[in-house]
Amino acid sequence: MVDAENKEQAHYREVEWLGKKFPKSDRAIKIRLLLQLNTLVCTSLGIFWTICYSFFSRIDLALIFVALFFVGVCSYFSAKKFSYQYLAGIAHALLLIVIAISLIDSPIEDVPRSAHVYFLPLAIGVVFVFNQKDRYMGIIFPRLCLILFAIFGVGLMDMDVSSISPPENIRWIGCISNYIFSTLVLACILKIYIANLNAKVDLAFNLAQAVSKNEIVVHYQIQVDKDGNPLGAEALVRWMHRERGLLSPDKFIPLAEESFVIRDIGLEVLRQSCHLLREWSEDPLLQNKYIAVNVSPVQLIDDDFVSDVIKVVQAAGVDPGLIELELTESALSMDAEKASLKIQQLRDFGIRWALDDFGSGFSSLAILKSLPVQKIKIDRQFIKDAKSSESSKNLLKKILEISELMGMEAIVEGVEDHSQHTMLVDLGYSQFQGYLFGRPNPASDLTDSIRSRRG
Repeated sequence: MVDAENKEQAHYREVEWLGKKFPKSDRAIKIRLLLQLNTLVCTSLGIFWTICYSFFSRIDLALIFVALFFVGVCSYFSAKKFSYQYLAGIAHALLLIVIAISLIDSPIEDVPRSAHVYFLPLAIGVVFVFNQKDRYMGIIFPRLCLILFAIFGVGLMDMDVSSISPPENIRWIGCISNYIFSTLVLACILKIYIANLNAKVDLAFNLAQAVSKNEIVVHYQIQVDKDGNPLGAEALVRWMHRERGLLSPDKFIPLAEESFVIRDIGLEVLRQSCHLLREWSEDPLLQNKYIAVNVSPVQLIDDDFVSDVIKVVQAAGVDPGLIELELTESALSMDAEKASLKIQQLRDFGIRWALDDFGSGFSSLAILKSLPVQKIKIDRQFIKDAKSSESSKNLLKKILEISELMGMEAIVEGVEDHSQHTMLVDLGYSQFQGYLFGRPNPASDLTDSIRSRRG
């Protein structure tokens, strides 16, 4: 039972990470479209029926649709930066509202019950947002919706609620609008799903062959000290699709995570990075520069992860101390104990570790203290907030102090202008990454960039 709960929580955190790390992915776009559709339907129905019932002095019924309106408003804000906690909350709020309107929508002569039809689009929408790895939201919740649809549909919940039922002279309007709206919503959900599925199937087929066809391309973004001297670079994966051209991670990493192709892609990125380090080892100016490679949550839970990484590094014949593996905080929630063990095994081999996107969602001092990492990478959102918020600036300073107390280095990503750089240097930071110093470029351009700087 505990293992099942841990796996479900792991999936929850993994998908949460994908939504934040890749907000423009096909999956994120699909979820946003569904939220926007929900916003339109909930606010429209909420406003119309609130006005209608207020006109008939039925404030008790109007309040239900005021609640529906606010659910639509919440959907609007969730669509901008969705969180799975908010998504689950919206789904449950809709469930309670549909139950409430179905209970008061008791059938009368010539007017059947109709409000229960909203259980269908709710069930299907939830299935499309939460897949079956999420046992409760992906399986139990939609089945509950279907069961309630059947119960209300066959009349098992019929009771005398005439005192709180809608006025009879608008029951036909309600019945017609319920069937029209629910059918339109179902059609829109299916259209969104089919469009997403077609694109996903085509992309997945090609992605499975991307590594073997040498279509995985690695670009590198330079990392520098406070004086602009190069320290190393971060490896950033791209996919040279034969029809769509060069694709950014947003377009394929979430799919690679779902299909587990990320394991092969991750090793290929490491392999190419090691090859570059091998070339650098023959140049005195470059031989002490490191490369940071991202590790996905799916890679970290792979039983062969440690041995595969060691094999790649040994085959390249490079110094493991020049390799820095970056993992996100969400990876730790999958199985923190096993993750820490694998991190330590590779650290014993000589590889360095960094905690990426620090402060973006799941950080805690307890987790940070328990991890054998040598560096934390400050999330770019802190930098944006610090320009306009003194408290955010003070928080940045405290994070640096904590990292120093724990014997860790700290690097700031997302530095885009000189004012940000100056502020961070004044706060005591000494390692940086961002467009101010260079955009992600092919290996040859990175090498030229490092040579052009003082190292």
